[in-house]
Amino acid sequence: PDSQLLLIGHENDIQLYRHLIELGVNEYLCGEVTTAVIQNAITDLFADPSAIELGRVIACIGARGGTGSSTVAANLSYELGQMYSAEVILIDLDMCFGTAALAFNLQQRQSIADALAQPNRLDDVLIERFMLKYNDYLSVVPAPVLLGGDFDVQMEAFEILLDLVRRMAAFVVLDLPHQWNPWVNEIILDANEVVVTAYPDLANLRDVKNIFDNLRERRGITLPTRLVLNKLGLSKISELSAKDFIAPIGVKPVMNIPFEPGVFGTALNNGQCITEVNKRAKSVKHFSELSSILSGREKINKNKKSLFPIHLFKSDK
Repeated sequence: PDSQLLLIGHENDIQLYRHLIELGVNEYLCGEVTTAVIQNAITDLFADPSAIELGRVIACIGARGGTGSSTVAANLSYELGQMYSAEVILIDLDMCFGTAALAFNLQQRQSIADALAQPNRLDDVLIERFMLKYNDYLSVVPAPVLLGGDFDVQMEAFEILLDLVRRMAAFVVLDLPHQWNPWVNEIILDANEVVVTAYPDLANLRDVKNIFDNLRERRGITLPTRLVLNKLGLSKISELSAKDFIAPIGVKPVMNIPFEPGVFGTALNNGQCITEVNKRAKSVKHFSELSSILSGREKINKNKKSLFPIHLFKSDK
């Protein structure tokens, strides 16, 4: 009685489909059936309709320090909230030098370290005390301000925290430090999406290749690792061409973000995202497209025309 029966056939006929359902078949697939189609069908068959949909986890890490991974994480978090009108929680896990609160000009009281120090007491009410609200959609869990604390992340405590915030928000963006230790590695392997930010020079090429070689088989095709090239045009002398950078690693970047020091500098000084500073900046479109790719959802067209348009006419009376 608990078995789920999935049939694959060639005949595409609605009467056949209805007859199979009446017989107790749970799903019938026909035509060109790929591995992804079968996997999704099996997932749907065993999905619990009463289960709470958990937020999508997006982990951001830089191939090297200074590539702009934290900037990508901050702007990505903002765009996801605005694009889908959904709750987004940005967690700054760079315990020593995190800038998430600074990027949004938020005055912090407590940090992620305080939350992880008391995992047994964590609940949704307590978590909200550690969050800094930026707007209607975006909340930030900041990193510690001062150096000197014991900031090693215990995975058991982090998993409790992550499970809670995934129930509170549609998207959870993790700003990871430029480290490769066990807890960072475990977070990367479990995330729904991983974004590796790099600048196209020789040192970044070496590190990107090492990262993708390490993650390619361990994450598999169902949990993609995305490459974002940032600050393109920063240095024409040392910068590698896209062809020279992509060929050795065999990975095409999902996004190429240009070097726009004016708009990014103004955003940093104002504690805002670049969309708020200049909606016409080239990078705004790139972050919007990146958010759409990482969301796992269809992009919402807020400017979509009504099926029955309303025409307003000015009266002389």
